[in-house]
Amino acid sequence: FYLNIPKNASTYMSNLLEHNCWLHTDTTNPDITSAIVVLRDPVERWISGFATYAASWLLGEGYGSDHFREDYNDLSEKIIFDQLVFDDHTTEQVKFIEQLKDIPTTYFKINHRLGMDLESFFNCDLGLNNPVNANVSEDNYDTKMISKHMRYRIEQDPVLRAKIIQRYSADYELIKNANYYTYP
Repeated sequence: FYLNIPKNASTYMSNLLEHNCWLHTDTTNPDITSAIVVLRDPVERWISGFATYAASWLLGEGYGSDHFREDYNDLSEKIIFDQLVFDDHTTEQVKFIEQLKDIPTTYFKINHRLGMDLESFFNCDLGLNNPVNANVSEDNYDTKMISKHMRYRIEQDPVLRAKIIQRYSADYELIKNANYYTYP
């Protein structure tokens, strides 16, 4: 069973597994004997997740990422960084993991070795060069510009980074203690 966590290579993994004839199910399926999960650094995930949220819910016709960046001020920053969790793209990873309860789980890290680790774990060629695995969010101008802006703000103000780290401290614990699969 693959547990899909938004912004954790979820489009990549869903396309890859569908391409390899995996079927959809949920955690209530009694046939599930083990699970795989991809984890991501919480700050990186939050930046990407907030950009996706903003592009989906704050932007619209006549109001794009350039307007968002122009209108960004101390008040909007305070609201964003006091809230931090806006939808499933910014929800803590541990909240998704709770669904697995007592199911043995193997974790994978989002890094340059993810593809090799997956192919080694499954002991087969997964067709990683299949173009269906491309990440479409990288092609979205608004998402890219909001990500870039938020990354800049977090780099400029360590207090903002600290707020994310504090809010997602359970994710950092999960990442630290997870049973990872790594390519032998």
